[in-house]
Amino acid sequence: MRRRVGAPLAFVFRPYTCALWLKRLIGKVLGRDAHRPPPQPADGMVRSVQIEPLTEADVSSAVQFAVRVLRVKPGDLGEQFASDITDDLRHMFVAKASGQVVAYGRVVELAADEAGPGTPAGCYLSGVLVDPAWRRRGIAIQLTQARLRWAFARTDKVFYVTGADNVASLYLHAAFGFREMKRFRSERSAAGVDVLSQLARTAYEPMLRT
Repeated sequence: MRRRVGAPLAFVFRPYTCALWLKRLIGKVLGRDAHRPPPQPADGMVRSVQIEPLTEADVSSAVQFAVRVLRVKPGDLGEQFASDITDDLRHMFVAKASGQVVAYGRVVELAADEAGPGTPAGCYLSGVLVDPAWRRRGIAIQLTQARLRWAFARTDKVFYVTGADNVASLYLHAAFGFREMKRFRSERSAAGVDVLSQLARTAYEPMLRT
């Protein structure tokens, strides 16, 4: 793909390069590249991030984080996040630094057609959000790992839906072994098309053993 004259190189997207980067980063997170140090936060930031299930004590911080990053009003976010603690059909994991939420990822059980027309009932990964200052450090990968462990303790298949234009997210999940099942029209994405992908436990478990 030819870069526009004057366009910053950082904005030139090369799918093959992105896929290699994601696979290498997943390898580090899974412990297959332990001789190299993990990515570190910028100077002045706490260098440790904990991935934990959301607790009642974290709800306020998670709401403040979502409001700041998404630039939305709090609305009923507190009630939504609290339900991720009490509802057996949904769960949220958070990444915390100095006790504050800097990222979260959700997983939820959905009925047939609830994720989109023709989508099956099952467990869906949903809603990963990472603070811009903490991106490209493997946090989304760790949140995805935590959600997959939670999901595969309850089911043999996990699903995922995103817009066809969300290429980075599609490559992230493909690196975990997700495979595209179908595409369908949707008003939720700028592309007007959503992609349904599926990951089977049998395809994911070998990644943890290698």
